[in-house]
Amino acid sequence: MIKRLVLAAMLFLFSGSALWAATETLESPALRIELNTSPYSFRVIERSTGDVLLSQSNTIFKFVSELYPATDATDVSKTASSMQATLVLQLAGRERLPAGTPDKAQVVFTFIKPEVLQVFLKYDNGTPAEISEEFNDQGEHYYGIWEYPAGGNIDNRGADRDFLGMRNSRYVHHSSARAPFYMTSNKYGIYVETPADGHYAIAQAGRTSFSFREPQLKYDIIYGPAYADILDRYNAIAGPAFMPPLWAFGTIWWRDDAHEDLRDAANAQEKVIQDADRLRALHIPASAMWLDRPYASGDQGWGNMDLDSSFPDPPKMIRELKDRGMNLMVWIANRNSGHLFEEGAAKGYLFPGNWPAADLRRPEVYNWFKDKLSAYVRLGIKGYKIDRGDEDEMPRSVENLNAVLFPKLAAEGQSEVNGNDYFIFSRNASDTARKYTSIWSGDPWNNFAGLEMAIKNAQRSGAINFPMWGSDTGAYFSVPTKELFARWFEFSAYSSMMEVLIGPKRTVWYDYDQALVDIAKTYATTHHDLIPYTRSYVYAATQTGMPVMRSLILEYPTDKNLFDTWDEYLYGHDLLVAPVTIEGATERKVYLPTGRWINYNHRTTMYEGPTTISAEAPLGTIPVFVREGAIIPRGDILKGNNNWQENWAPKLHIEIFPSGQLASQFDYYTGSGVQKIIASRKGDNLEISLGDLGANGTLEVYCRNVKGVSSNGAALSQGAGYTYDARAHKLSVSFQGATNLVIDGASSVFGP
Repeated sequence: MIKRLVLAAMLFLFSGSALWAATETLESPALRIELNTSPYSFRVIERSTGDVLLSQSNTIFKFVSELYPATDATDVSKTASSMQATLVLQLAGRERLPAGTPDKAQVVFTFIKPEVLQVFLKYDNGTPAEISEEFNDQGEHYYGIWEYPAGGNIDNRGADRDFLGMRNSRYVHHSSARAPFYMTSNKYGIYVETPADGHYAIAQAGRTSFSFREPQLKYDIIYGPAYADILDRYNAIAGPAFMPPLWAFGTIWWRDDAHEDLRDAANAQEKVIQDADRLRALHIPASAMWLDRPYASGDQGWGNMDLDSSFPDPPKMIRELKDRGMNLMVWIANRNSGHLFEEGAAKGYLFPGNWPAADLRRPEVYNWFKDKLSAYVRLGIKGYKIDRGDEDEMPRSVENLNAVLFPKLAAEGQSEVNGNDYFIFSRNASDTARKYTSIWSGDPWNNFAGLEMAIKNAQRSGAINFPMWGSDTGAYFSVPTKELFARWFEFSAYSSMMEVLIGPKRTVWYDYDQALVDIAKTYATTHHDLIPYTRSYVYAATQTGMPVMRSLILEYPTDKNLFDTWDEYLYGHDLLVAPVTIEGATERKVYLPTGRWINYNHRTTMYEGPTTISAEAPLGTIPVFVREGAIIPRGDILKGNNNWQENWAPKLHIEIFPSGQLASQFDYYTGSGVQKIIASRKGDNLEISLGDLGANGTLEVYCRNVKGVSSNGAALSQGAGYTYDARAHKLSVSFQGATNLVIDGASSVFGP
């Protein structure tokens, strides 16, 4: 045993050298696995370079409370794409196994794609309680697993946490989106295909490990080399996020308890309509409202599958909201109270405990809960905010599975009536739940530390393929200061989902000054105006797994300044957003990575990265920068609650910041498919082409030295066919349908 430990240590120290003498190999066009049979271990190598991507060091099967490490691999057999072996097990701390104890397991390695190696561990003659895998930490950086920053910021190094919902955590309560997936700076990712509860220990004493309470374990080693490649392959294996309807991209407003703070309303129903009318009167774009618990009859405000007497005519309320261009959503959870508890308990459908959950693993229970919940769908409610499920309402062994099954049943109930016209967001969602729900980031604290946590969680959520994400604008607990509320509005505008909490002492139009009302309007309008851009990137995420709110490291993987940077992020490919998180700040430092950037707020100053600059950030201003070559489709394509504009019709304005040399392309999602917007150079000219985008509008091209413009082959005259503001270097020209625009002599504002 001691000799083996010494050898293992030597193998770790010299893992790249000839001392690591593999006895069996299997190759794909991209990767090679080298299996060492005694002692058992393996490593995965990038064939093009010979670099060791991953070095496995230990496999342990746990039976009851005893640990059985795999010491050797025997009986190796191979096909063209797979290799399997018998693993010899030894009871930890003993030279020999007691009679009758397990002594063998199986491992199967399969290239399911040239870039994906699947590892399958199983034990045929018994049921181990847990399986663990351990790898040598190679000093790499780890991204993924939890929405909550268990390791500090965005890099998971040092994290040592269960793979479950997060319970109460610092600066945010119950931020519980998660997936058994991480990717590293060493050009690979690992996805464990299981809904079981488990544990991750990242970069602990030179090792990274995971363990899951499963009788067999399947995981995929996913090669990049780029993070985008890893995410794309993970998306293909685990399944994509769902695509929300257009109205879900508008702002969503809510109160923690609609019965409170009635002020000039007679009841909660009247207050809901008053809030909708006030948003209209202020010209603040909005598309939905939701009712948080308590809203139903019964002592817990949930479980009778109705609305209480404070909502005297729910169908009328829903109709009136619809007439105002808004949908209604409600809070739900797999927690049983009222009639739901009485019936579920009588049928034996519930786990024991306080506020018990229903056991959705049983088909009859799943169908019962879905039918009960569909009372709200039949009423006309178009979506849900899903809460709880990570507070011991059920055994922990069920928690991750419930965090998939409950969003699934909620989505199925909605889909049966509304097709794809519904929206669900959850704070507790695990892995494949992305097929049914977006993410709301738990209950943030009422301070700037809470805002910081939201910014981290947004990027971390994207790294585990939950691209539609939002936070409680202004925080959840207590009443935000004007400054905190304003800074959160700025951040939420550049979040893929924007939801705003109002209520006692924190309703924008009652409890703050006109300056905050103006900021709220500005950034709700900004979020609304960015829907064409945001929706296109959410759709792209469903296809590729690349997030909307993306950590800078995902696109600049070799920039050592960015391994754990969280306080700025890319919004889509082309906008760099730097939220203000310091109380009292009126400017902030912004790091601009490699490339050329323009300040998006005034569009005159160009910077060459990498560089750090000081950006102006008075209250009501969030620093944003646009990259060279950017194409930013914006516009008003969702009517929502807009009754202030006569003869409303959808319209676009597409901002283009062409490169001096390179072509650029934007894949615009129309709601039914993708149309390309392309900017490219043709000799001395700039050419912009786009398909039918489903709405007409204006092209705004930032360029210099315009000599002439033609559209679809016809020359345009300045003043009538196009305008050019030489001071702002902005050319504006309207378009209808598919368009090919040629700008004679145009040069880039970024230079050659």
